[in-house]
Amino acid sequence: MNKSSPEYLNLADDLLKQFAQTEEGDLSAILTKENLTHFQSQYTGGRVKHFPPLKTLTLFMHQVASENKSCRNTLISDARDQIAKEQKPDKTDNSSYCKARKRLTEDSLKALLNQSGENRCLST
Repeated sequence: MNKSSPEYLNLADDLLKQFAQTEEGDLSAILTKENLTHFQSQYTGGRVKHFPPLKTLTLFMHQVASENKSCRNTLISDARDQIAKEQKPDKTDNSSYCKARKRLTEDSLKALLNQSGENRCLST
C-alpha cells in the first residue's frame, strides 16, 4: 500500500463504516471523513507499508474495545475480517503493528479527540 493507492485513500471511509455499525452508531456523528483524512495527513513521512496511521488507529480502537486486549488477537481478528471480505490477510506478527502504534503521536490523538468533541457540540 502506498499513499496514492485506493485502499490508502479509502481508510477514512472504512473506519467510519466499521464503527458506525456499533450499537451506538455515534462515531460517524462526531468524526467526519475530513477529520480522519486530516489526522492521516499529519503523518507525511515514514513507512506506510502495512500500517498507515488510520489503519493503526482503527486497529487500536478495536484493541481497546475488545475483551482480549492483546495486539496479536487484534491482528488475528483483522486478518479474519480481511478473509471475509475476500482480501489477502495481513500478517499476524505483532511487531510491525506495535511499532506503528508507537508512531501515533499523543498530539495527533488529542487533536482528533478535541475535534470529535467540537463536532459533537455542533451536532446537538
